[in-house]
Amino acid sequence: MNKWIKGILFSLLAFMSLVPKAAQANEEAIRIGVVQYVEHEALDAVLEGFQETLNASAYGERIEWDVNNASGVQATLQSMSEAVARNNDIIFAIATPAAQTLAVTEQEKPIFIAAVTDPVEAGLAESMEHPGRNVTGTSDMAPIDEQVDLLVRNFPDAKKVGLIYNSSEVNSQIQADRAIELLEGQGLSTKVATVISTNDIAQGLNSLMDEVDALFMVTDNTIDSAISLVGDMAKEAGIPTIGSSAEVVETNGLATVSNSYRDYGVQTAEMVIRMLDEDLNPADMPIELGNAFEIIVNDAFAEALNIDPASIK
Repeated sequence: MNKWIKGILFSLLAFMSLVPKAAQANEEAIRIGVVQYVEHEALDAVLEGFQETLNASAYGERIEWDVNNASGVQATLQSMSEAVARNNDIIFAIATPAAQTLAVTEQEKPIFIAAVTDPVEAGLAESMEHPGRNVTGTSDMAPIDEQVDLLVRNFPDAKKVGLIYNSSEVNSQIQADRAIELLEGQGLSTKVATVISTNDIAQGLNSLMDEVDALFMVTDNTIDSAISLVGDMAKEAGIPTIGSSAEVVETNGLATVSNSYRDYGVQTAEMVIRMLDEDLNPADMPIELGNAFEIIVNDAFAEALNIDPASIK
């Protein structure tokens, strides 16, 4: 090998040993672990928006995904969270039970949350503005006041409103308490049925149907995962359902005021991108609320109740 070629090789090796350490670091894989509490339309939409946004970003080709669904089983959620925390760099928790389990499991790596109604009440953050820990993301706190107004405005003859939710889910309890306060403030009476699993839903609804004029729906993972049953029973009884997420209403509900849950996924992914771009600390990143609420009406559900969809405003 002549001296000229040797010189080039020596220079190249010297250059590679010095310069590209930073460049090589910039090309390292980013392992993102996802824990979704249960499968239903709204939570699936969160994951879809989150993955699509990150895959389309400048980091997309470097991301290695580790996507997991606990199917609503707490024991599975615990073991799954431990594995995800151990094997990934960034963690995404979808729904309050997943976020709570991960936050207890991992206190250092960044955890981003979505479909969590009240992160402070759930023990995930010190405040919305200053989370103070390794957890940040988006809150799906529904505009309960606007949803109650939607019910009262469109069903002025309603006297008693039913609510059904899983009382063990803190996000559901917070929304239900607020809804009851607002409904009763409007002069309506309320009747509540609580469940602990999907096996209780039919019995819970049967206890309401003969007594109520409408159902107010909070975003509840147990109820939402069985919305086909809930919606069908409501239609059969001629009972309008108001509230819950856009995706759940579009599947089998009457109407709501909601932000798209896909948008929550997009919004949370954009926070991850900002953290990577600017080397931010999740403790200093405010938890964000939805920003695109609108009235959603399911035309087929309305017609099943002999209601003109266009009349719901």
